[in-house]
Amino acid sequence: MISIRVSNPTILIVDDIAENLHLLTRELTDQGYETRGVLTGTMALTVARSTPIDLILLDIMLPDMDGYTVCELLKIDPATQTIPVIFLSALDEAIDKVKAFAVGGVDYITKPFKTVEIVARINTQLSLRQAQLKLQQFNQELEHQVEQRTSELAIANQLLQAEIQVRQQTEQDLRLSEMRYRLIADNMGDLVCLHSTDGQLLYVSPSIQTLLGYQSDKLLGKNLLDFCHPDDRQCIHIHFKEPLGSAESVTSCYRLRCQSGRYLWLETLAKPVINETGQVTGIVTSSRDVTRRVKIEKQLRYDSLHDALTHLPNRDWLAKRLELELLQCRRYKTSQFGLLMIDLDRFKAVNDSLGHLTGDKLLITVASLLKKCVRDIDMVSRWGGDEFVILLDKIVDIKEAIQVAERIKATLENPIEVDGKVIFTSASIGILMGNGTYQDSNEIFRDVDIALYRAKESGRNRYEVFGLEMYQAAIALLNLENDLRLAIQQQAFITHYQPIYSLKSKKLLGFEALVRWQHHNRGMIMPGSFIDLAEDTGLIKAIGGQVFRQVCEAIKVWESQYELDKDFRVSINVSGQQFRDVTFIDTLDQISKETGVKGHRLKLEITERILLEQSESIAHTLAAISNRGMQLSIDDFGTGYSSLRYLSQFAVQTLKIDRSFINQMRPQKQGIVQAIIDLAHNLEMDCIAEGVETEEQLTQLQQLGCEAAQGYLFSRPLPLEQTSQVLKNWHSQSAESFNPVAH
Repeated sequence: MISIRVSNPTILIVDDIAENLHLLTRELTDQGYETRGVLTGTMALTVARSTPIDLILLDIMLPDMDGYTVCELLKIDPATQTIPVIFLSALDEAIDKVKAFAVGGVDYITKPFKTVEIVARINTQLSLRQAQLKLQQFNQELEHQVEQRTSELAIANQLLQAEIQVRQQTEQDLRLSEMRYRLIADNMGDLVCLHSTDGQLLYVSPSIQTLLGYQSDKLLGKNLLDFCHPDDRQCIHIHFKEPLGSAESVTSCYRLRCQSGRYLWLETLAKPVINETGQVTGIVTSSRDVTRRVKIEKQLRYDSLHDALTHLPNRDWLAKRLELELLQCRRYKTSQFGLLMIDLDRFKAVNDSLGHLTGDKLLITVASLLKKCVRDIDMVSRWGGDEFVILLDKIVDIKEAIQVAERIKATLENPIEVDGKVIFTSASIGILMGNGTYQDSNEIFRDVDIALYRAKESGRNRYEVFGLEMYQAAIALLNLENDLRLAIQQQAFITHYQPIYSLKSKKLLGFEALVRWQHHNRGMIMPGSFIDLAEDTGLIKAIGGQVFRQVCEAIKVWESQYELDKDFRVSINVSGQQFRDVTFIDTLDQISKETGVKGHRLKLEITERILLEQSESIAHTLAAISNRGMQLSIDDFGTGYSSLRYLSQFAVQTLKIDRSFINQMRPQKQGIVQAIIDLAHNLEMDCIAEGVETEEQLTQLQQLGCEAAQGYLFSRPLPLEQTSQVLKNWHSQSAESFNPVAH
């Protein structure tokens, strides 16, 4: 006899990916299910045969055998053939789903999935199985009763020869049994119908009036096809063809028309009625309303493929579409497509100034504008943030993609009104011409992103077409970054020092510390080849810390060997990344404490842009530097954004004149240099000229009142040993013998 379990259902999860196994086990346990998890098909068969299992979640791709084989073996074994099997797979082709149902699967869920979807489908299958088990139990009980009554009749006939009385009692029992059946069918919430083999309704439970609005007796003799949605008629045919042919139950889902005219989704279990001779005399169906579940599933599918803000296709849908494009390109060798990756310039400024709500509305407007720039067969998708990707289907050459890029560029250059505010925006665009040479969508996204990066790097509001040299440059940059990280671990950076001389007293004022990278293969690498990369990756903070320590260690040695002037200082370049680092001052304090070097021996060189940020953290850092006796210098003054208010607001001691202005000096053309020197003096600062290479430049700077200078005229940047020799020579000669000579 079949026993119906009342404890928490036990679900067997079969997946060779441990992460998926753990995730499903945790989620289903939270839902109140007992779970068993295995990694292979063999283990799944062993557990299913040895442990009571109510439902199996089965992955198709397993290491020892595929899910189809596992399902077939389960259905062959009488001990496991009734366990419902729901397939879980990343395979989304129709043929995969058909095969899954062909081997006995009851449902098919495509990865990636959401927990609410799996739970909904599990509940449905468990409910169906519970109903099946109850029906089987009821049938067995009835059979047992009939056998018992027959036996009693035979015994009574033999012993008491009261055949007529026994028959009457048996007929009465049968009528009672029929009344029980009808009582159950008439009062259950599900819709129960009995159909003839040609589809006519022979019995309809009263629940149809609550469900669809019809009176049950009015439907007798009619066919269910008369009420079925035209698109779902094939599902109704399955009710009669498959049960009639296989004598097994069949589950399907379709829409039926209510009396009001609207349609409801019903999930139906159809089972044949077989007489004592083994012939199918009708079909019994049990149906329930699953309209809400179907709507949720549709919404989940929509949400998984669309961006929630713009309702454009998301990157997952775009990736699927690209994979199809690649298949087309491989089949038809001449087929090509274009891809445009679009990034809105200065979108962060819109969010910061007008708020994220306005930023979101701007993105929605831009999405609408982009759709107007392409054909109906093209796909406009949102990549994320302020980035969009457009797939141009079946284009002939790159000119078509460029025309679309120019159309987008022109469209976005027009002012956009959002909530009464006029916003001006522009876009950087990466363009790629795709064909069957690409292996997958990831390679395509990688290359078009490289082109977009080149467009942004080249000044924004422009487009760049991907070329092989871009990929090679990206690989070279990645290798350089890896080498840079290794160099930080190995402390492969060394500091050179360039002397700074007073143009009035002719004495050595100090040095500027300049970092060099001693590469294991390429030799000495100058900062221009890696500083920008270090800034972009944040590695500049670690490099700056190593340089600061080397400088302090050198100063400590010089203080012990020479009697340094009280104004002797070493200038160290500090990047914006370091300056914004909340641990920057703590790092300076720690290194100063460990080396014993006081702050008055150091001068930190920063750019004008740092002062323009006006943040509280920048002001706090500047104040902390001043409190420690360190001086501040504005490096490359005049080449960036200048503000007299910020110069006068913060304690800055020195302006450094960029070498580009020094190189442009002529006897009758000294205006810029003169203006910088006068500005410094008016703000009670001094000036240091960089890149002095000729005696003529030196003389002009002295005439203009510049306090100090550095450059190849005096010395190239020197390694520590030669720098120490410069100090030694300086202290062994008098300042009066000052005569700079290039080293």
